[in-house]
Amino acid sequence: QMSSTRNAMFGDESRATSNMSARDKAYTTGKYRRAIHFCVEGTIPSHSQKAKTEQTKEEEVNTLLNPLQLSRCIDRSYHDASDTMLHLLMGKYDILSSLRFMKKYFLLDQGDFFVNFLDGVETELHKELPNVLQGRVQNWLTTTMARSLESIPQSSHSSQFASSLRCCFLDKNVRDTLHDMGKGRKSSRSKKSSRAKVLAGFEAIAFEFKNVPFPASLVLSPVQLRSYQLLFRQIFFAKYVERQLVNMWSDHQLLKQMTSLRAACSPTFSLRRRMLHFIQNFVYYMKFEVIEPHWRELESKLNASKDYCLNRSRHGNSTEANFPRTVDDLLNEHNQFLTRLFTQCLLSNYDLIERASKIMTTCLLFCTQIKFFMESTKVHETLENTRIERSMMRFGKKKKNTDLEADFRAKREENIQRCSDRILQEYRTENYQHMIKKFDQVFTSHLAEFMKNLNSDFGQRSNSHLTNLFMQLD
Repeated sequence: QMSSTRNAMFGDESRATSNMSARDKAYTTGKYRRAIHFCVEGTIPSHSQKAKTEQTKEEEVNTLLNPLQLSRCIDRSYHDASDTMLHLLMGKYDILSSLRFMKKYFLLDQGDFFVNFLDGVETELHKELPNVLQGRVQNWLTTTMARSLESIPQSSHSSQFASSLRCCFLDKNVRDTLHDMGKGRKSSRSKKSSRAKVLAGFEAIAFEFKNVPFPASLVLSPVQLRSYQLLFRQIFFAKYVERQLVNMWSDHQLLKQMTSLRAACSPTFSLRRRMLHFIQNFVYYMKFEVIEPHWRELESKLNASKDYCLNRSRHGNSTEANFPRTVDDLLNEHNQFLTRLFTQCLLSNYDLIERASKIMTTCLLFCTQIKFFMESTKVHETLENTRIERSMMRFGKKKKNTDLEADFRAKREENIQRCSDRILQEYRTENYQHMIKKFDQVFTSHLAEFMKNLNSDFGQRSNSHLTNLFMQLD
């Protein structure tokens, strides 16, 4: 299951230059020459072209008939074309800046962007997919993107990416998408029932580009963009769940001033705390123990490659440093970066993703039920009315009166006590206690399955990255 999903995503992996045959190099050289032609006005005279003009007919024939000379000629032409293309990518077209854009917005490294975006579209994304006003979401994405770019200096190439970015809504969630890609082991009956469920906006949303400018499209091919898109959906969903649980925590702070509710609130608070512990550690693991270290490694190599392109005479022909020296090496490094993220963010393991999705869905359902409960008990309404009365008394035209202050405090205590009694009565109902107990059982069951799967997988050498996640959640 694990290998099939990874092969579906990265079946056409870029090969490093050292693994390429002479035929592959000859074919790739032609592609790079054509790409260079589109990147610059006219063609750049190369060493191989100058050498070719000096060759006689007889020398050309001897080269073609001699396998060793032919191989050397192909190798020189390949490295000449690759050096020129790499210099364009790292210099004029600043591919590193484009990859930073992908990290900020597809891997949600830009925290203020995520918060501002959800502030405007959270209501829409909570609706079922057929009811989502997609134009409104797209307009807010454009606005949020513009705000995010104002405070950060951007290259012209990043601006092209920003103007081309748009949101779309897919008809499958991440779990079903990975199921189809990896030909999962679930029965067709269970698959059919999961497909019948109407997705909410936050489950279906994804980012895509209207078009990727050339030559960045050499690095950000459709296969790579699909990987970024799945990573975005995984991280977005997890952070969305985290946001809902944090909002619930904020609501629960209002109940802490009602001392008579402490004992009754304990099971609810405990379950919320366990859920928040799981989701915050899961998000931290993906962002700071998977994405960030691998990004630093990739960024360091690309910076070294950029320095190599600009100061080639200083580096000479030394091969000691480990950084991309050809375009194929660059593509291979980026592909390996995405493969590691895809694997270590659990997307190549359907069993783990299925259990993590069940846990996060349970958290969302719990948040929804508690939100309904808070609305039915009118806690916010009671406290808001108290706040308004306090403001009117403080900033009114009448002078302060000790008796009015005492009356206000007494009335406030009475309202809070009445609200507290109403909540306590609701807490003691059989339906509420059954709901909390059921959510606790389901969450505990899904978490135990997830931890069991982690425990069985992280001992393998290929899955050593799961050790940190297991230790944090344990």
